[in-house]
Amino acid sequence: MLKNFFIFLAAFLSIFQASFASVTSNINDAINNTGLGRNSVISVAVKDVDSNESLYTRRAETYLNPASSLKIFTTAAALDTLGDKYHFETILYIDKDKNIYLKLGADPLLSSGDLDTLIKTLKKVYTGKIKNFYIDDTVIDKIYYPDGWAADDFWPNSPKVSPYIIDNNTVIVNFSVLKEKNDIKIIQKDDYKFSFINELVVSNKTDIVPSLNYGENSGIVSLRGTISDSLNKKFPVLDTAQFFTYKLRKALDDNNISYSKSFYQKRVPSDAKRIASFRRPVRDVVSHILKTSDNFSTEVMFKLAGSVWVKDREEYIKNAYNIKEDKKPVFIPSLGTFNNGKGMFFDYYKKAGLISDKDKINLSDASGVSRYNAFTTSWMSDALVYLNQNSKIKDYMISANEGTLNRRMCEIGENLRAKTGTIFGVSSLTGYLTGKDGKNYAFSIIIQNFGVRPSVVKGLEDDIIYGIYSAE
Repeated sequence: MLKNFFIFLAAFLSIFQASFASVTSNINDAINNTGLGRNSVISVAVKDVDSNESLYTRRAETYLNPASSLKIFTTAAALDTLGDKYHFETILYIDKDKNIYLKLGADPLLSSGDLDTLIKTLKKVYTGKIKNFYIDDTVIDKIYYPDGWAADDFWPNSPKVSPYIIDNNTVIVNFSVLKEKNDIKIIQKDDYKFSFINELVVSNKTDIVPSLNYGENSGIVSLRGTISDSLNKKFPVLDTAQFFTYKLRKALDDNNISYSKSFYQKRVPSDAKRIASFRRPVRDVVSHILKTSDNFSTEVMFKLAGSVWVKDREEYIKNAYNIKEDKKPVFIPSLGTFNNGKGMFFDYYKKAGLISDKDKINLSDASGVSRYNAFTTSWMSDALVYLNQNSKIKDYMISANEGTLNRRMCEIGENLRAKTGTIFGVSSLTGYLTGKDGKNYAFSIIIQNFGVRPSVVKGLEDDIIYGIYSAE
């Protein structure tokens, strides 16, 4: 029996060594054939998912910015906290005095149509007069942009993260170039309006540069640059609460529910009765995040999960983070904040044995936009192996030629499940791959400080994946 065991072990080691050599050779060939300069940092880690053996490392312990590949790990922690049966709920309540309360649920995909559906249900279950209409907005905080986001990541490139969410907190503005090509007509069909100072010039290319005038919430926007033809352009709203109440007012009017007073902010009282809700499965949001790399939805879900995690954990938090009684707590019970989400993230991966006090991992946002994030490809590949056994996050990750991997590695198809990442000077690709030999791999690639076109870097990522895929 012992002899047979050693024969089996020798055979296994022989196969493993051959696989190790093949993966190493293929990846090195891909990197050596690229045109990246000496100052570029290429970090790669590849593991055998089933055996947890490391098959390839290159600068795998260097702390780098993972860009949007980070979404895999923040969303996995949030999904674990919420549970895969969780539903984002926007709920209507009524109290004994006939006041209506709308409890916001941080549903990042809530649309005008969804709100209209909720109000239609209200009309069916309550036909009386509404005394006051209150909005409970205490689900997440009102810090619009995470720490570490650069100026280019704010308005008008990203909507504000807010408890007031409707239609991705954006409006569509139509720009019509007249036939004579001598003027531009701006059409706003939404009730929420911008005041535009139009300085656009008709040209042979489109390069619209909006900027705020007289403060962030003035609603006055200067438009400079050029426009070549008519188009629709999305603009994030400046006042999310106002935008939401416009949509709420319209839903009430469209359903012939009379309410002419203002909407007030107030918590739902404990004795109020639940009368209607709109529910969205968490799987729809996770799928959307990993397919479209939507930063807004990622940050909203992370904050919400943080509020669920922190609930009933006050004593644990004080002990774990050495918070003294006379000091202001870092975490706010029952409110969705980034700090609560961050506590959830580190708690999740510490319990998995993936983070220790010696690690220098830095998490500054959930979506990977922040320039302050710092992770290693070694840690990311280790985390992928853990998530493969303990999470359903892989089921939501996109395949080749899908989402942000559109027109990339089409031949590999569903053998690849991955997440891309791109910010200025950084490109990443992280996920799972089933090779031609049937072996399952976890991989993480981060390329930083490159002085070539992003398409060249993406091509190198593809070549590395092909190298792993074709390993013998």
